[in-house]
Amino acid sequence: MKKCVVLVLILFTAFVNAETGYLKGKIEYVRIHDKSIHTSVWMPPVFWFTLEGVNKAGTCPIWGENVLFVMDTEQAYSMVIAAYMAEKEVSIRFDDSLLNPSKFCKATYMTLGSPPPLK
Repeated sequence: MKKCVVLVLILFTAFVNAETGYLKGKIEYVRIHDKSIHTSVWMPPVFWFTLEGVNKAGTCPIWGENVLFVMDTEQAYSMVIAAYMAEKEVSIRFDDSLLNPSKFCKATYMTLGSPPPLK
């Protein structure tokens, strides 16, 4: 019974501390892995990217100096590459309770525009 109570408290604490938010910036780095080598967590279409100067997003982990965000559709990858090539700003919604298996935060959507709205 004690183990059950502890587990419920841990899950409740994780849920209460979850944060969602909106950020924007230019794409700094984008990485997609070779599916023949990375056959589990990072197999395409899963990819990650960072935004210039975005070093805080709830409890999302940092890679290098900025937060690493993960997405997993070909459409999202196309948007990220287009924004990167055009040097345009994007806005994203993040939810630090939604993690990929490597424990990085998923960007739940992305918006392009001049400038992109935060919501």
